[in-house]
Amino acid sequence: MSDWALLRQVVLATSDIAADGRLLREHYGLGPGFADPELAAIGMADDTMALAGGSYLELVAPLTPDVSIARWLAKRGPGGYALSVQHSDPLAARDRALALGVRVVADQLVMGHPIVQFHPADAGLLLELDGIADRDAWFWDGMGVDPSPHALIDDVVAVDVPAQDPEATVKQWAEILGYEPAAADTIDLGGRTVRFRPAAELPRWTLTLLRSERGPALRDESLLGVHCRYR
Repeated sequence: MSDWALLRQVVLATSDIAADGRLLREHYGLGPGFADPELAAIGMADDTMALAGGSYLELVAPLTPDVSIARWLAKRGPGGYALSVQHSDPLAARDRALALGVRVVADQLVMGHPIVQFHPADAGLLLELDGIADRDAWFWDGMGVDPSPHALIDDVVAVDVPAQDPEATVKQWAEILGYEPAAADTIDLGGRTVRFRPAAELPRWTLTLLRSERGPALRDESLLGVHCRYR
């Protein structure tokens, strides 16, 4: 198959987006973020911060207590929530997912690009595929969401995610995305990897982040409900 995919945004859920946005900026030296107006329309606050390598850290929070993310936070607390993945053909991926019995929770055009989201109970997390054909382009280009020259981190290297059956989840993702996995438990998303690990061994997400030249003092830590390690 000729499809490709690139991990663009790691999405963390929080109940206090203002405080946690300040925490991330102060901790990592990140610049101003961007609030996606599409999310406000469905009851979610958003704060997206750019990294120099072309990936983004995104915070989302409920604006009202009746939206699904509010129920998710009440059950689990803050932590890893979703991944936004740039994909060569999300509509074909949607059709393959439906054939596998994976529910689609969003299927729409955003800024002229097809966007598909898959139900976390079926896909292991809220997986979003974004159909921007140019691998060097992204939604926020030209909108002032620029990496800070003072940042301590430059990129997302990997995301480790708990799963009840890691190999089955990776096989499912490979079929949806349209290419072979990097390993039995790992999907390569354009050089950034997602690894599924047994939930009994890994109760929360682990993010591996690339240090910038300013970040050699960073040490493994827990932050906003995820474990962070640095390379």
